Amino acid sequence: MHRLLKAMRRVRRGPTAVLLGALALAALLVSTRPERPRIELPERAWPVNTMAAVPGDIRPSLELYGRIEAREDARLSAALDGDVLEVRVQDGDSVSQGDLLIVLDGQDARLEFIQRDADLNEIEAQISLEQQRIVRNREALVNEEELLALSESNTARARTLFTEDKLISQANVDESVEELKRQQLAVTSRLLLIEESQNKVRQLKAQRTRAEALRDRAQLEVDRTRILAPFDGAVSEVEVSVGDRVRIGDAMLRLHNPDQLELRAQVPTRYVPRVRSGLANSIAMPADVESGSARYSARLERISGQTREGAGSVDAFLRFRDAPATANLGATVRVVLSLPAEPNTIAVPAAAVYGRDRVFTVDGERMAGLDVERVGERVLPDGGSEVLIRSPRLDESVDIITTKVASAADGLLVSVTQPSPAPLSAKLAAGP
Repeated sequence: MHRLLKAMRRVRRGPTAVLLGALALAALLVSTRPERPRIELPERAWPVNTMAAVPGDIRPSLELYGRIEAREDARLSAALDGDVLEVRVQDGDSVSQGDLLIVLDGQDARLEFIQRDADLNEIEAQISLEQQRIVRNREALVNEEELLALSESNTARARTLFTEDKLISQANVDESVEELKRQQLAVTSRLLLIEESQNKVRQLKAQRTRAEALRDRAQLEVDRTRILAPFDGAVSEVEVSVGDRVRIGDAMLRLHNPDQLELRAQVPTRYVPRVRSGLANSIAMPADVESGSARYSARLERISGQTREGAGSVDAFLRFRDAPATANLGATVRVVLSLPAEPNTIAVPAAAVYGRDRVFTVDGERMAGLDVERVGERVLPDGGSEVLIRSPRLDESVDIITTKVASAADGLLVSVTQPSPAPLSAKLAAGP
């Protein structure tokens, strides 16, 4: 090294000489550096928790949002034009069937009823008169027929006296025949009068039926001035006040029955076959309802026969086990609906599922991926949730990794720190 430096000093100094000298020095330093020992780093083992894959019959559940409705929910509207004279209830009042709620001005309706009732009485009087005429004409007909019989006898006698005994003249015979004809006409006229009266009675009875209908309709208009409660319930809305002018069809009051409350919720179409199958097989599907701080129990009763347009869901109707006293009509509530139990399923934490249908198990000390069937989810009482999976390759001898590993892959080294306890849903019975 020392000799190299002396030789470089003897070289003519210049830019090229300096550059060549530097390069030579650098090459010498690189070639004479000591080699470092290579350190082998151990493979990292990722700490994970596991759970035993214990299949069982577990009920999936759906978290839905429903609207409180009432089977008996009536919006009472005006059936005639009129002014509001009385409003006897307020929003929130409880009423019984038949209670008077609103009174409308019914003067016009009452006058119409009086007129229709008078028309009916007039027709009744005409019917009575015609029926009396029939009775009198029938009595007169008896007399007319007796006179006809006498006339026929007189005519026969006159003809005998004229032809055999020659005691009377032809003129006398003609007179008796004329009298007979007149009496025959009298009987025919009386029969015609009776028939006319009978037809008149039939016409009047038809008019009476029409008049009764008009009278009853007028009475109905009078009754409609008094708005009565159609069932026991609670007033949920009053839309008129005294002095308002209402027209036919105008809404005045809304009434619902608190004992007939139900929930309407939308079930996604992919779950509809399970729900229909459960209902067809009479499998109870209970639900927990959360409204603010209140909790209620309900059960699925029926499901609509058509899909909501553009919504991808079907209306389902749930009935409360006990009518909630504090639930408000139209309120939106959280519903957790239990579906029929699925056999051979395993409940795992959501962190154990990668993508939609893949989990990892422990094979020796390394991760092994497994594709599974995702059956559904289960909402836990504490508000958490689990995923229900199924696979013929999962049994009690398999440990499923429940810790989310960011770099999860087949063959990744893991270290089981502590087996996780079985999920809560695996301990729960299939339910009622």
